[in-house]
This record gives sequence, structure tokens and C-alpha cells, in this order.
Amino acid sequence: MPLLTSLLTGIELPFLHRVTRHIPDDGLSDIPRSVRDALNASGVAERLLPNGEVAIGVGSRGIAGLPQIVRATVDWFRERGARPFLVPCMGSHGGATAEGQLRVLEHLGVTAASAGCPIRAGMDTIVIGTLDNGLPVHMDAHATSADGVFVINRVKPHTAFTGPHESGLVKMLVIGLGKRNGADCCHSLGFGLFAEVMPQMARLLLERKPSLLGGLAVVENAHDRVCLLEAVLPERLLERDQALLVEARARMGSLPVDDLDVLLVDRMGKDISGSGMDPNVTGRSPSPYKTGGLRAARLGVLRLTEASGGNATGMGNADVVTQRLVDSVDFESTYANAITSTSLKAAAIPLVMPSDEAAVRGLIKTCGAGPRPVRLAYIQDTLSLNTFWASTALAEELSARPDCRVSPESSVFRFNAEGSLVAPGWGSPAALNPTVSRESRS
Repeated sequence: MPLLTSLLTGIELPFLHRVTRHIPDDGLSDIPRSVRDALNASGVAERLLPNGEVAIGVGSRGIAGLPQIVRATVDWFRERGARPFLVPCMGSHGGATAEGQLRVLEHLGVTAASAGCPIRAGMDTIVIGTLDNGLPVHMDAHATSADGVFVINRVKPHTAFTGPHESGLVKMLVIGLGKRNGADCCHSLGFGLFAEVMPQMARLLLERKPSLLGGLAVVENAHDRVCLLEAVLPERLLERDQALLVEARARMGSLPVDDLDVLLVDRMGKDISGSGMDPNVTGRSPSPYKTGGLRAARLGVLRLTEASGGNATGMGNADVVTQRLVDSVDFESTYANAITSTSLKAAAIPLVMPSDEAAVRGLIKTCGAGPRPVRLAYIQDTLSLNTFWASTALAEELSARPDCRVSPESSVFRFNAEGSLVAPGWGSPAALNPTVSRESRS
């Protein structure tokens, strides 16, 4: 691309400083024990039928310690005389097929062997009832036939709308257990009514299905560690889901800045966020009903995680992606997710650059910084925000913050012969290249 090369020639790349943000870590040290303690305190045991089958809904998000949480939950139910089995609880994810949803669980480390119980995957649903507006409410057929139904999910802000119930136990009941049919129905009126329709559907399920035992709510802190586990009975599920969302929002990781010229994201994926990159961090959402996050003039992403299984939902929120990312996209899975959620923009393809180097240069050239030094942050992903790289202009601002430690040495972007960025060691002092002192470049 001679013309593209000429357009990007002469773009000055900023020096980078490693920034470490100090946030207290209150992560749970013994997840299996915490799961058992939460379930013991819940009152769920008194509602189990002797030798009854219990369907445990497990979703498609990369929850910290998910295999441990699932195994501890399964063991707890079995120890009390129940016969647990897992149900993939993820709406239309995994390409909206049973096989695809099993693969998603496997990517997350959850298998029949790891859980210690069978997994019954299927896309068939039973209509439990109908809302006043005519929308049917679906539930997974395997779960419907069980003696008890229990769901596990992380409670956190949603990526496409803001309301009293976002991602959590309510969503898990309605969309997760609803499979593709339930997801289609809930999304059919668009995200503008999501905050109203989703709890209505949950109430109907809770009223019509006495087999619902409740759920295990998981809250993570800014270190991407589980910090709170609460088992919730069905009669308190709506109340606690709303309260725990407030708790989760306060504990979310974020960048210590309100606006940027360039936000460069090393990787995105469904294992990181439902939108690949969490809009609560990036400020970019395909939906006008989502608020929050920083303001970045340009947002670029370099690659898709392997655990995302080719689902690149959310790439449309970026301004620039790489050819490497596009080459790894499973468009059938991505489009199925976008159509079901009605967020078509989330699956749109932004400007595609042939290499990481071209992407970085293009982002800087078009960010509107002009002659002033560019304010750029380079993050690994939107779950990993306690260590990141900042351009000198941004680093100087952050050095005044008591919660940020800015490396006095600086580094430069380093690319290999193919133009791929040589990634830094995110959790260690390793740099993009041998460090350069301020004196040696002045």
C-alpha cells in the first residue's frame, strides 16, 4: 500500500511510561470455601427435593475462578442429596448452537470433568408465560424439566444500557436460560426498553416456576478477582440483583483519566466483555442507551483473544483494527450475536490497517492532537487496568496522582519485521524495548 505508507510516514510515536495504579485488593483467598459459606447461609438447602435433579446455569463470561465456583457449587448440591447437572446459560452465544455453547464453556475451563457432573446442552426452550405486551418468556427445556434450577453469574454494569438491573442474576434467568429464543424476545424492543422488559420477564419466571431456587451472585473487584459471593433466594433475587449492581459498579476497574487522544487496546474478546471491550471503560458502546466511561478521540484494538472463539462482537466500537484481528473473526458467530442483540454496529468492521504499526500511526495521525504531545494510553484489555502504558504527556499528569506510580524511564514502540507490536510484560517491569532515560533523549 504505497499511498498508505506515504500517509503514515513521519508520524512521531510518543515515548511510553509504565504506570502502576495502586488499588487495594480484597479478593477472596479461598473461593470454594466462600461458595460453600454463601450457600450454607442462603436457605437453599431447605428447598431441595430428596434426590431431585438440579439444573445449574453457567454462562459465557470469563468470571475469575469460574471452574472453581462451578465445582464448589456442584459439590455442595450433591452433598445435600441432589443430582446436579450444568446447563449452558448464554442466550445466543457460541453461534447459537448447543455444540458452540459447549465449546464456549470449555474455553472458560468448564467441562463435565472439571465440574464433576454432566452438561446438558440444547437450544430448545419452553414458553413459561407471556407478558402483557405479548412477548413470550422462554426457559431452557432441560432446566424446565429439572426439580430445581439455580444460576451462577457475575453482577456488573451492562455494556449497552444503564438501568437498575443490568448484567447479573436477572439477565441470567431471562436471557441466559432463555437461550436464543429468550434473547431474541428480550432484545426485540431494543435496548431502550431493556431496563423495563428484563425485570418483567424475570418476575414472571419467578412467579410461574417454583422450581427456581435462586442464584449465586459473583462480584469482582478492580483486580479482576472475586471479592463477594452471595447466594440469593428467588424472593429476594430482584432486590439483591439491584443492590449488588451498585456494589459492582463501585468496584469496577477504570483508567484514572477522563479523556484521551488515543486509547490503544492490545486485545478484545467475549471472554473479557460481552462487547469485547467494556464500554464502561472505553466509553464506546453501540447503543445510545449506555452512559459512562472515558472520552477517547480514537480507539484502536490490535487482536482478538483465542478464547473468544472468533466472536468479535464489539469491534465496531473501535475506529481502527488490524488485518490480524479481522482474519481471526468468525463472522457467523459474530453476526448471530449482533442480530440477536439488535446491536448491528457492534459487529461493523472499522478501518482495517495492515499491521499493528500502521494502526498505531493511523490512530495518532487522526486523533486531532495537532502540534501538542499526544495523550495516549495503551492497555492490555478492559479487565486489566492496574498496569498500563502512558505517553509522556499523559504520564506527567498521572504522576501527580497519589494512587499512580509512573516509571521514570521511558520506552518506545517496537515492531518486528512484519509490523507487529512487541508487546510489553504487563505484570512485570519488562518494557517495550530497553529503557531510555529522560537525559539520553533530551
